[in-house]
Amino acid sequence: MKTAQRFVLSCTALLVIAAIVSVALSPAIAPAAVNGHHPTGGGVNIGGAQTATGITSDGKTYAISDIDAVPVDTGKTAAHALPAVKTKETLLKLLRERGALYDNSGWERYHEGDAMRFASMDDGSDLARDSEPNPAPMPSAPAPGAGEAAADSETGGAHSSTNEQVAGVSEGDIVKTDGKYLYALSNNTLRIIDARGADMRLVSTIAFDDVWSAEFYLMGDYAAVVGQTYRAWDDIMPLPEGRAGDMWWGWGGRDGTVLLIYDVSDRANPVETRRVEMDGWRVSTRVVGDIVYLVTNKHVWALYDSADSVVIRPCVVDTDASGELEPISLDRVFYLPDSDDASYLIVGAVDVRGGAFEPEAFLGAGNQVYMSRDNLYVTKTHWEQAESDNWDWSGRQMTDILRFAVSGTDIAYAGMGTVNGTPINQYSMDEYNGFFRIATTDWQVGTLVTVLDGNMGIAGQTGYLSPGEWMQSMRFMGDMGYVVTFEMVDPLFTVDLSDPYNPRVMGELKIPGFSQYLHPVGNGLLLGIGRDTQELYTRDADGVETVVGFRDVGMKLSLFDVSNPYDPLEIDVLRLGEGWAEVSGNPRALMTDPSRGLYGFTLETWNNVFTVERYNNHSAALLIRVENNRLSVAASLDVGQHFYTWNSRLCFIGDTLYLTHEQGVRAFDYNTFLPLGTLTF
Repeated sequence: MKTAQRFVLSCTALLVIAAIVSVALSPAIAPAAVNGHHPTGGGVNIGGAQTATGITSDGKTYAISDIDAVPVDTGKTAAHALPAVKTKETLLKLLRERGALYDNSGWERYHEGDAMRFASMDDGSDLARDSEPNPAPMPSAPAPGAGEAAADSETGGAHSSTNEQVAGVSEGDIVKTDGKYLYALSNNTLRIIDARGADMRLVSTIAFDDVWSAEFYLMGDYAAVVGQTYRAWDDIMPLPEGRAGDMWWGWGGRDGTVLLIYDVSDRANPVETRRVEMDGWRVSTRVVGDIVYLVTNKHVWALYDSADSVVIRPCVVDTDASGELEPISLDRVFYLPDSDDASYLIVGAVDVRGGAFEPEAFLGAGNQVYMSRDNLYVTKTHWEQAESDNWDWSGRQMTDILRFAVSGTDIAYAGMGTVNGTPINQYSMDEYNGFFRIATTDWQVGTLVTVLDGNMGIAGQTGYLSPGEWMQSMRFMGDMGYVVTFEMVDPLFTVDLSDPYNPRVMGELKIPGFSQYLHPVGNGLLLGIGRDTQELYTRDADGVETVVGFRDVGMKLSLFDVSNPYDPLEIDVLRLGEGWAEVSGNPRALMTDPSRGLYGFTLETWNNVFTVERYNNHSAALLIRVENNRLSVAASLDVGQHFYTWNSRLCFIGDTLYLTHEQGVRAFDYNTFLPLGTLTF
């Protein structure tokens, strides 16, 4: 029963579909087989007919009895070392035990038009479904300098930079500048623009045919573009006789994360110098110096008769090597002994100037990434089922934090810690003075701030904050942390972290609404970007009012004074009305210019307060001024007729402000905010 409960809570939707198909084909299938986890770790035998005696991989059949006899570690995950898979037999055993391999020996398969049918060899029952590939997913206070204006460089004057969490650790985005050129990624094209205010011009474009581009980095004379790609299996390798490439779950094709490196020293003629691919969907990326760090997840599901390496092993492509799809050596594939996860976490580092690419993989997927200059942290949230003889959902969410020490392109597993709850994003994590801090939330018990030591053991924890509420935002700033939770009102908690072994809550502020992102603006002030709410009441016959809920009434900016951590204050509020802004969930969409006290972002608004009426659209670009402990709208820019906030950013170079979006770039005088010119793509 415990195994079945774990399955319901942790397996993917596709495995659930497989179970439904199993039931439809044979009512007599044993429950363990339907759930995809044999009591002894076997796969699913759909149809209930024959049971396979072997698993075929790369043309060789491995006897299941031999696979089951392979010893694997089952103890607690070691502090600073993980066992390597090393052999194909060990990998097959791990994947079989974790429910990633399916016994299809009782299946008869054939392809008919656009539908795929399964026929049981015993009873002739069949089931048809449309044949299609796997669905693709839709698409510390900062140390000084993080996300602030860059100083004069060889290429140009003072200019904005991407709003990033950690100074010295770059994050990918869709618009960047080096002080002379603008680089804008939209519609699967990277454009390089000579930024000359009213005289700006398009210098070159790079279009991506087989890659869905998502973000890019700029490193001097190199640009690195990150995206996704998909290739059908029959474009990669020969398929078993009688099988079509889109017939089976997991057989549709390969999803990969791609890094394209360009030499842009001649901005008019960028040259692709290297292409690297890692299996799986992108979790996150970072850049330190000239090195790009990639983190991906690859889920595994395969059939007993075709568990080939390209399907069950993490693979890479590197044009500086063979240029072909190559499995990662099993000496560089590791597993967590006490996990039942059949997904790979793949971590790799690429120097844009050249060098070997040697990623490592770990059986166990990741959710969120935080990176300092010395360590990469990846969280993995799972459900821990409570011991119970009854079928229920009792248990709790737990988060494992894997730490990897990084030095150049060398990445080494350095330990794992576990905390209650789940983080909401990368800003829920921070490294400071050799300690790792993380804020996690569980709606049943509240939000918890935990400090882990260098061995990833728990050094200290706060008590639970706001039981029944969900964390909305978190910001670590040196010895302090700031937590926002929400149910009916917004409590802002100040947390003293100066003693990592005894973190404690110092103050609390309750106000309507909640902040989804907190940004330090100096002098003990925080800018909160989030939502405004109004409480809903009921009144009984005696006139007693009871709060029964709330309604969202639009965007809200809050200015918090946290200089006295025992008494945090909301000293000003700017209500933007009904609308939505990307910056609420993506801090990289915020332009920051502390020297002028200006912060900019684009938004969609439905009350037209900040839009240009003659254009009859609902998009706006705002510059917010923070001055004398007050918030004000410094400018609502004339965005033009065909402006939409999708893929848009504000940035500046010297005294010129630029608004980039999918249709083009619009330049403004940064002092008067008057339009200077437009470049249309």
